Amino acid sequence: MELNADLGESWYDRIIGDDRGLMPYLDACNIACGFHGGDALTIQHTIDLALENGVTIGAHPSFPDRQNFGRKYLDLGVDRLRASILYQVAALQGMVFAAGGKLRHLKAHGALYHFTNRDATAAKTLVGVMTDFDIPVLFGPPAGELRKAANAKGILFYAEGFADRRYDSNLQLVSRNSPESSIASIDEAVEQVSMMRNEGVVRSVQGSVYPIEVDTICLHGDHAGAVEKAMAIRALLDTTLPPG
Repeated sequence: MELNADLGESWYDRIIGDDRGLMPYLDACNIACGFHGGDALTIQHTIDLALENGVTIGAHPSFPDRQNFGRKYLDLGVDRLRASILYQVAALQGMVFAAGGKLRHLKAHGALYHFTNRDATAAKTLVGVMTDFDIPVLFGPPAGELRKAANAKGILFYAEGFADRRYDSNLQLVSRNSPESSIASIDEAVEQVSMMRNEGVVRSVQGSVYPIEVDTICLHGDHAGAVEKAMAIRALLDTTLPPG
């Protein structure tokens, strides 16, 4: 099971997260493409950090919504949506190539992540851009339209779980409008990852346990205490799974 994080989201004098502190503990990173966060120099520095640490690089496109950090749905229409994703991925791929690397995956950000997973046309649009750039892996929720679209095009799908977000009884993430949406405690985050990895389950905010199968765990780089959580989760993931 991989550990990934959303990085490169600072821009100019707005510092978001500690990318340098997080990077050594990650297997994969999802780099902002400039629409919800990130600027050219931040993106370049994040790419360099990933390559120095042997961390695989993914594109992290979003709705063009810096004001709301990409967490507000925008009705762009299919053509504008495709152009928006194409523009972001092309820019990041070019910068990664110039640094001597290659894009290995894509993970949509925020509202775009959830919209493309529930809308079949949007999911096919996103995956279509991936095929244009020969990006082989897509990160997304365990069930939904993104998995279907990836499977239809022969793209490897990595079901994603979250270390620092709580789940509802329908296995959807608790809305960020709720005070229960995020996990601040290191111990609770490690416990949630341990349950997903060792038992294939997750506990909802209602207290019930539900089955969930994931290939990669996301830790949000913009959450407080992200580096400390990453250290603890890395230690867990590096331990041998119990027999059976």
